[in-house]
Order: sequence, then structure tokens, then C-alpha cells
Amino acid sequence: MKNTIFTLAFVVLIAAVGSAQSPASNKAFFAVNRDSIKVAGPDYDVADPAWTTPITVFNIDQALKTSSVGAVSATLSMEAALWTYNITEAIVNGGKASSSSRAAIKAWVEIDGQKMWPEKVVYADRLQATGLEADLTCDVTSITDPADIHTCTVSGTIALELFQKTKNANAFTFFLGPLDARIHSVKVKAQGFIECRANGEAIDCPAGTLDKYNAQTKAVIGKATLLLEEHNNWGVLQK
Repeated sequence: MKNTIFTLAFVVLIAAVGSAQSPASNKAFFAVNRDSIKVAGPDYDVADPAWTTPITVFNIDQALKTSSVGAVSATLSMEAALWTYNITEAIVNGGKASSSSRAAIKAWVEIDGQKMWPEKVVYADRLQATGLEADLTCDVTSITDPADIHTCTVSGTIALELFQKTKNANAFTFFLGPLDARIHSVKVKAQGFIECRANGEAIDCPAGTLDKYNAQTKAVIGKATLLLEEHNNWGVLQK
């Protein structure tokens, strides 16, 4: 019923303290995705069925080490593209019909399998809804010959199509601490949300062609960067 496409990328990893040093010496760590590779995600998360199964954007086994009172901040920047397309068909004089499509992307960062605060963050979300009502009448105002029979028939449907395609880049800083004094692994994961409805009921997302554009509903991520930094002096995290 839903069609989701994510983009993973080739990962380049750079330790901010120098490529020759070990993860235990790293005070900061930078990773970048350069080249886009499209990956379909037809499966859905058992724990959160409205969203697709999470995909891994970054997977760093040994990123950096923290002290016994250390903490880590992670700034994840990503391109996000949302496509939304829906068709609304109304029967003449049959009342208002409606349809909608929604696409969204959320992401999070994990250290040693634990989600950093504030856990899952929405990077892009768009709900597009349209309503259509076709009220048509045919009035005969003058009959010159009573023997004449005047017939007026109005039938058919009116279809309204709407397609939007946008792309933007967003960034968010995650935080986790205190952490054990050891080398930490870091993963970045993302998942998409795709939903299409007609008159309040879930439907298969439609696809069509508008002005030579391949119109459909998608959620896509593109280039991404990740900056990790260790912190020894930090306040109390208010949740």
C-alpha cells in the first residue's frame, strides 16, 4: 500500500584529531555520505507499524572514547526530499470527496545501542489533503410548446490532481551522557512514513504523470554528515 524510497550513501570517516591516531585519542569524529544509492524499503517496523523498517545511514564500530564523566553530542545533517501526490474524484451532486497523502522522515543516533536524546527526530513531514465537490444543475426556464419534452442530463466526474516535490537540508544535535570510559560505537538510523487515504480510508498510493513528471508519494534522504564531539564539562540534561 505504501511506497518508500530512502537514499543511502558511501561513507567517508574522518577523525578530527588526525587520521593517524586511534579512536581512543579522538575528541571529535566526522563522517560524510557522498554518493547516493537508492534503496527501497517495503517492510514496516513491528514496533511502529506506521513507519518503515529502520535503515542504517552510518555504522561506526569505533568512533571515540569518553572519560568516566564524559558525554557525547552528535550533529546529524541530512538532505530530505518529500513527494506527495493524490487524486480526488467527486460524483456530480454526490457531496464532497477528499483524499490525502503524507510523507515523512525521522532519524536518530545510537551510542552502543542506546538512543541519544531526544531519541527520534522528525527531519521532514508533509501532509497534503484535497477536497472536491461537484454541484451541477440544469434548469429549463422557458417552454414555448407544451408538447415539447425538454431533457437535461448531467453526469460524469471531476478529478483534481495535486503533486508536490520538495527537497531541503536539516540538522539536529543529539546528546547522551554520562557514558562509561571506553571506546563507543555509533549508529545513525532513519525510517520513512508513507500514507495515502481517500474519503477517510487507507488506499494504495496512486501514481501518475503530470506535466511529464513521475508523480507519486515518496520519502527520500540524500547526502548526510555526522559530527561527534566528546564533552567533559556539561550540565544536567533536562528531559
